[in-house]
Amino acid sequence: MVLIRPALFLLVGVLAGAGCTQSLFDEGGATAADVDDVPRTCPSPCLADAAADFARGAGSPWRYLDDHRDRTWTAMTGDQTRTGADPANHIASCAANADNAACRGLSAGLLVASAGATHSADPAIELTIPTSQVVQLVVRAYLASGADQPIRLYRNSREDLLYAGVAKAGVGLSHAITLDALAGDRFLLAVAPNGNGAEVAVQLFASPTGAVFPSSCQVAVSFAAAAGNTADNLCGSDFTHKLYDGDMDTPPPLAAGPFTELGNAADLTSDAYFESTTILDKTHDTTVQLWVKLRAFVDSYDAWLFSDLDLNTTGGLGIAIVNRSPVVLDVATTLTATPTSNTFSDAIAPYPMDAGWHFVRAVHTNGSLNVCIDGVRKANVAVPAGFLRSTFAPYLGKNAVWTPQGAFVNGEIDDVRVLTGALPCE
Repeated sequence: MVLIRPALFLLVGVLAGAGCTQSLFDEGGATAADVDDVPRTCPSPCLADAAADFARGAGSPWRYLDDHRDRTWTAMTGDQTRTGADPANHIASCAANADNAACRGLSAGLLVASAGATHSADPAIELTIPTSQVVQLVVRAYLASGADQPIRLYRNSREDLLYAGVAKAGVGLSHAITLDALAGDRFLLAVAPNGNGAEVAVQLFASPTGAVFPSSCQVAVSFAAAAGNTADNLCGSDFTHKLYDGDMDTPPPLAAGPFTELGNAADLTSDAYFESTTILDKTHDTTVQLWVKLRAFVDSYDAWLFSDLDLNTTGGLGIAIVNRSPVVLDVATTLTATPTSNTFSDAIAPYPMDAGWHFVRAVHTNGSLNVCIDGVRKANVAVPAGFLRSTFAPYLGKNAVWTPQGAFVNGEIDDVRVLTGALPCE
């Protein structure tokens, strides 16, 4: 059976500018502050409480940052009030500002003041998780008056968005999310206005759920270190680094990742790929995401980043940067399987060929397969529930077992994750 490019069989993807669906890990969502299922205080045992921990010194799991919106951060200065490069960006405790109007709406919080969108950074608080575990993160916010203020909760960088809400004047924002946190994961909460800044009372706390880790995570490969010929999967079986020519297992070369905090990335050259031995469960809503830096195409071939595409049955998922003009990102699955041909469903998105790092997220939920690049939804296509299931284990840097054979990625990949559940884009 021959597979050249799924997009050539049936192109049904459409470009779109609207946001991806809300995370299905959510509990409560952006609602009034009295939502019953979102805790008001950090459940015991409490892992971290942003307001209660604010005065702690050494040993605190928190940082207070100017988030420059470009995967760089600068630590704020000060003690009782943390101040950014622009003094209009600052963070203090509501306990010390009880008369502030925002703090009167959320007294057990932090008072975060933003300089606004025209400033070079947004104020953010950052929590680092010390050990891999299943955690619940709770976000609360209150804006007393003025224009709406976007609130963003993300993991490691703004592109890896977990929740986007809006604090509206006089209405409490309340949201909870449960997820698998890896040791060293950084969770950031930022006030990120589209226009003028404001003072917003915010709270973020984390508590372990007691669930067995991993709960929703199936793949988490950071490439921070490599042992022998494998890359560690913190949520399942490891991935083996192989050369297609000769079917050799070899140590994976490493390079600098997309930003300092992620450490190393896998450096793939033509003929090299990673192979897993475990078939993924994609019968439920699924999120597949990774960082990629494509240096160049290998001859006329497409660059397959992830694939467990299954041409023998319906299903699987293939993520490829397609070598055509203009270059596109193709996220595909098979809708039908016959002895002579397959019908594909392709979500097609323009891909920037600038040799830089880009964050790719594919989300299957509510009968739709969404393509998200750098935190913005770029395309979606209809795919029935359960159609991403596959009889193949996933490959990184190679398209499963289909023609054209071989591995044709000249670039780097990092922080590959496959999660049960749907995460948003924007």
